[in-house]
Amino acid sequence: MIEYVRAAADAGFTSVGLRAHPVADSDPHFPLDTSSGAFRELVSTVTATGVTVLDLEVFSITSSTRREDWLTVLGAGERLGARYLNVIGAHPSAAEFEQVVGTLTADAGDHGLVPVLEPVAYRALNSFDHAVDIARAVGCAVELDVLHFLRTGATVELVSDNRDLFPIFQLCDAPADIGDHGDSLAAIGARTDEENLEIVESRSLRRLPGEGDGPVRELLRLLGASTYVSVEVPNVLIRGDRPAAEYLRLLHDQAQDFMAVVTGES
Repeated sequence: MIEYVRAAADAGFTSVGLRAHPVADSDPHFPLDTSSGAFRELVSTVTATGVTVLDLEVFSITSSTRREDWLTVLGAGERLGARYLNVIGAHPSAAEFEQVVGTLTADAGDHGLVPVLEPVAYRALNSFDHAVDIARAVGCAVELDVLHFLRTGATVELVSDNRDLFPIFQLCDAPADIGDHGDSLAAIGARTDEENLEIVESRSLRRLPGEGDGPVRELLRLLGASTYVSVEVPNVLIRGDRPAAEYLRLLHDQAQDFMAVVTGES
């Protein structure tokens, strides 16, 4: 975790998202115990590098999620100065999920954070329309990720009508049809023991912005300067053997160049 914060700062990023709840075995360990030496070192590193913590991720709400599960994360987020908590919906009941998100949103506000729902095609919350409805009802927000925007069939019109609900735009790209790079996904999945190609794509084969079919330019112009832009491009083929610092520098520079072009086109 410390290595990635330093690498992000060295690459030129001004903020980081920290994975407090890992989704893969390869994710770096996050020290949730705020009294531990590891957590104090993390806070010290964030302060020393000058980056801010934009959000903590990935908090998955299931039927077994309890209030104490998120209070620990919120406490850590508050100490780090985080603004948002990324939330994935994996609860089988839509009604109960909304109730839990409502309680989480109230608790998050007490700690200075706002939950942002991230619809994911292969999870129970797989609709941006539904996420927007929940956000309007309970007072949370929605995270806009280009890959999940494509895979869930979301529309630019929905974003345009609800721009105030999208504080974070995750920059990446993907082909319109997942089958367009199905062979590469299958090969990566075979190496990682993952049969769900949507999961493989999300975690290992996102494209750089502008190199797919997502309406990235349109969404960037639509959301404007009031939305935080993050870069989420895990791609094992591009990264290869590059160390984290070198890969993050590549992503930072590519994103900056892309956004400069989009700004120039406006």
